Amino acid sequence: MRVFWIIVLLIILFFSCKEKPKVTIPDSEKTIQDLPKNEGLSPVQKEILNFADSTFSGRVDMDALIAFKKIDVQGITTDIDMNEGILLYKELIKSNIVEVLPIFEVKNTNSAILPIKGKGFGGAIWAKVLVDIKTLEIKKIEFDHKSETYGYGSEVSQSTFENQFVGTKIDLDKNSFTLQQNMEKRMDDGVYVDGISGATITSAAAIQMVNLGLQKYKGYLVHTR
Repeated sequence: MRVFWIIVLLIILFFSCKEKPKVTIPDSEKTIQDLPKNEGLSPVQKEILNFADSTFSGRVDMDALIAFKKIDVQGITTDIDMNEGILLYKELIKSNIVEVLPIFEVKNTNSAILPIKGKGFGGAIWAKVLVDIKTLEIKKIEFDHKSETYGYGSEVSQSTFENQFVGTKIDLDKNSFTLQQNMEKRMDDGVYVDGISGATITSAAAIQMVNLGLQKYKGYLVHTR
């Protein structure tokens, strides 16, 4: 009888010592440290990266692609970190008055993203402008708005309007663009831009925003040429 209980005890010990099965932690329970670094990019970060590089895959280190700077009302440019750059961009969009502007330099290129802001017919309008800082040529521009009229002022964000600015060079001392109207062109009027049908106010506001907004970066652009 004693032998029987010894055998039972050995069997229990044998099974209790077997390796417990490995538990798989669901993805939803993984900590931030366990996730790939770039899955944490915010929508604003992705927006800027996509604008800087249309081949952006969503899995790059933003600091490896962008150098962050800011410029104040005196035209003084300062290096900043990514967090401050993103914060300044958000402030630009939501605030009425901004005294410090962000600059996003695309590393290993002569290009920089210069955000600008203005006021349209229905509210705030803004744009990202990709500029060659050596030649002052506009390489790309994207407009956006808060509440322009659908089908009219909202067309400011369409490529047919935006493409009129691409390939032109900025004049830092006077207006680079003029709204095309039924008037005689003058040599000093800059580049004429066809306005959006039925949205003259928004068209004029967008052009003024580009003219005045880019001139605010004069202190930066002059010293990087």
